[in-house]
Formats: sequence, structure tokens, C-alpha cells
Amino acid sequence: MKIMFNLRKSLIKLTILPILLAGSTAVLADNNKKNQPLLTPCYMEGLADRLMCGSISQSLSQNPADGNIDIHFAVIPAIKPSYPDEAILGFAGGPGQGAIDLAAIFNRNLQFARETRDIVLIDQRGTGYSNKLQCDSDDLQTQFAFNEAFADLPALGAQDTQKCKDKLNIDLSHFTTPVAAKDFEAVRKALGYKGFHLYGVSYGTRIAQEYTRQFPSSVITSTLDGVVPMQQSLAAIGEAIDSSLAALFSRCEANAQCAQQYPDLQTGFTALLAKLDAQPVEVQVLHPRTHETITLAVTKTKFFGAIRMALYSHPRRAIVPLVITQTAQGNYSALAGLMAGADMSEMLAMGMHNAIVCGEDWPQLNVQTRQQYNKTYVGSLMIEGLDIMCPILNVTAVDKSFYQPLNSSTPTLLLSGERDPATPPSWAELAMVSMSEATHLVSPTATHGIGSQTCAPKIIAQFIDQKNMQDIDTDCIKDKNDKQFFMNINGVAPMHTQTATLNAQDKE
Repeated sequence: MKIMFNLRKSLIKLTILPILLAGSTAVLADNNKKNQPLLTPCYMEGLADRLMCGSISQSLSQNPADGNIDIHFAVIPAIKPSYPDEAILGFAGGPGQGAIDLAAIFNRNLQFARETRDIVLIDQRGTGYSNKLQCDSDDLQTQFAFNEAFADLPALGAQDTQKCKDKLNIDLSHFTTPVAAKDFEAVRKALGYKGFHLYGVSYGTRIAQEYTRQFPSSVITSTLDGVVPMQQSLAAIGEAIDSSLAALFSRCEANAQCAQQYPDLQTGFTALLAKLDAQPVEVQVLHPRTHETITLAVTKTKFFGAIRMALYSHPRRAIVPLVITQTAQGNYSALAGLMAGADMSEMLAMGMHNAIVCGEDWPQLNVQTRQQYNKTYVGSLMIEGLDIMCPILNVTAVDKSFYQPLNSSTPTLLLSGERDPATPPSWAELAMVSMSEATHLVSPTATHGIGSQTCAPKIIAQFIDQKNMQDIDTDCIKDKNDKQFFMNINGVAPMHTQTATLNAQDKE
């Protein structure tokens, strides 16, 4: 769930991005041919295996006059279809990511489970190939040059929101999580599976919980990786970001080499934010992709946004001390590169994303939660942006029952990374309060989505096979997966200088 900074010209773009994966063709062929959707071979980037793709038609709303939309899906065939009546259903994050284009990631995270079961990927309505709702976005050069510190952001945010609304020309109320959950069940029926093993990441854990609530008999097991609790607004992410950043500073301070190279890193970071807040800097940098000279307006929001997005993965976390230090010294090349990787405007369907946050997260805010979330920088930005955007989009709020924690006896495995800047372990604990058959595993050094960082894929496969966590060895989840900090722009320190670091206790 990457509620991300878009590095764009309005608070609207700065608030959202929370919070971010081959079934047996013989089984599919045995299904009821009369009702079975037409399946055709297809391929996805990063995955050599042949998939089977198809779509079903679903009503846009309860009003027949609104017409239908096509919900697209892909099936990654099991290596050996030992369980033809079961499949693993992958839910993508965002909100706003399509699942089909993430086939290679899902295949990697579920590689052991796929040995015996198909993986089904469905583009949630409003994403990917299922009527993608995408707003216009500025190119990277425009984003870099824009100086939001001197702009009327509320006015620009309202203007951008209205343009997006006019372009989409559709009621976004038809794209919320409770509505979308019904599409996933329709695909299950169309493909003839008796039940799904759910695997959701980030926002995908929210719709996995909603699907379980609506269709409990269709769910065999559920694995939630980077958990979003039903009873909490995504605006709470600010606390997770601050905690993840503090952990990085602590690790650098505890690492002899990092502490020597970047002394008082946290103090320097705070001072740099204050300096940029008081006086943004306009510099010339090389375009990270074309290498042309372009203008970069370095503002507090852009700088913090780039650092925030870097916290999601270990390779990017490793370069954060270098970026902070070089930026403070007036060298902005590393920051420009980091900012280029933080732009996710094309990866997320922002119209669908806005439908979710305005229909589900904004209505949940009250005086108490606003006061709490406003204590963090990102939380305050999100609330301010949502207050501008959501009244214009006018998404019908979900029913209040949506915010109740999932009450379920379905075998559920919850996975968290201790350094997650989006969905910390405390969120999983909140989500599982009414789950009677739940197990929560925490990786001490992992960030967001531990299925891609740890031994979790093996554990997930065993859990799916057993339908419980009894006698499954989970000690490998505690293995460290840190990346060594960059000591200069060329990378980590030379091998002969690492001895002192390796001997020092490196803990976060």
C-alpha cells in the first residue's frame, strides 16, 4: 500500500500512494464450457511461462442503465495440478495497481505454492486491463521544475481533481472495495474453482479481508502480507514512516562505518528539512533518464517524499544516508536519481486510488483521528489533500460496517516487517483481533511486503498445504536481510575497509 508522493504540483498528488504479484489449463478446460469465459494464451513481462488470460462482464452498478465493464484476469498454471479445485488468488496493492502486470512478482512470492496450485490474478475494477481509471500526470521534467512552496496548492489541487473527474466521467462510487470484492467471486465461479487461498499485499490485504467477509465459504486460507486493518484510515501511515526512518538512523548510528561517514545523520536530516522549508533551492541537474540538463526545485515536500519512498526497499534504504549528506552539501545528483524512482504516477490508476481513499479512508476521519494523524508530516499532508479532493469527487462513503475488524475462523497468516514504512506490525495486530485462527509472523529487518524479502514463500506454501501453521518452522523469518550502506556514489565501501563494520554490532 504505497500512499506515495507523486512529486507533482498539488497536495492531491502528494497525499496518495499508500500504501505495492501456471494454473492448470487442463482444469480450466474441464469446467462447464457453457459458462466458462474464453481463455487465450498470454505472456507477461518478466515471466517466461505461458499464462491463460480472459475476462468476464460485470455490471458497473445495481442500475442496469449504467452498463457493464470487463473484468480481466490471468491464470498462471500450476507446475503439477495436484489440487485442480483450488487456486491461489493474488490481490495487488496501491490502491491502484493491477495484478496481471505484476505476474512475475506474484510468481516469485508464490513459487513454492504454485508447484501444486494455479495462481489467479484479477485486475480489480478501475485498474490494469479492467477499465483503468487514470488521471493525467506531468512528465518528470515538469515535476522536477515545479516549486510547490510558492504555489496556491489548494487551488491547483482542486483544479487537477476537477480535470481528472471530467476526464473519467464516471461515478467513482462504483469502484470501492466492497463493490470490487463481488467481481473476484464472479471470476471464481466462472473458472470453476471451489475455493481460493488468498494472498494479498498492502492494500491487497484490505480487499482480501473484505472478500473473506462477503464470501467466507469461498476462502480456504488467507495470507496477508503488509496488513491494512479494516478499522483504520490509511492516513495513519505517517507514524509508520517516521518510525521506519528513525530505525534507519538508529542502524546507521550503531554501525561503526556509517556513523563515521555520516555523523549526526538524524540531526542533519532535521536541519535540512527546516532549511528547505524556509528556503527551497533551485538547481540544475542531469535528467536521470535522458541526461539532459533540467531544473530541479528542491523543496521540503519533494525531498521528504523521495526519502520516504526509499524506505520501502533495502537497496534504496542503503543509499539514504548518502543522499541526505550530499544534498546538505549542495550536491543534488543522488537526490535526482532517487526522486526519479519515486514517481509512481504511471504505475497506479489514480482514479481508482482516489475512489478508495475518498470512499473509505476520508469518511473515517474524525476530530480525534485528525488530531492524531496531523502530528506527522505525511499525515497532515494526506488529510489536507483529501479535504481538497474528496468533496469534488463526491464518492459515496462505504457503509460503517466496513470498518469493523474481520470476524473470521478462516486459517490466516499475517506477515509484517519491523521496518515497514507503510504497514507496521502493530497494524496486523489490530487487524487480527477477531480472527480466531490467525498467526502473525514479524521479520525484524524486513520492510514492506516480506514475501519478496524473506523465506516467507516457503512458509506460505506449507501453510496452504496444511491449512494451519502447526509445526511449521518459521525461524528463518528472523534472518537478517540488510544491505550495506553506500559510502559513496559508486556503492558500498571496498572490501578491505569492511572488517570493522562486520565486527561491529549492526542493529536497528
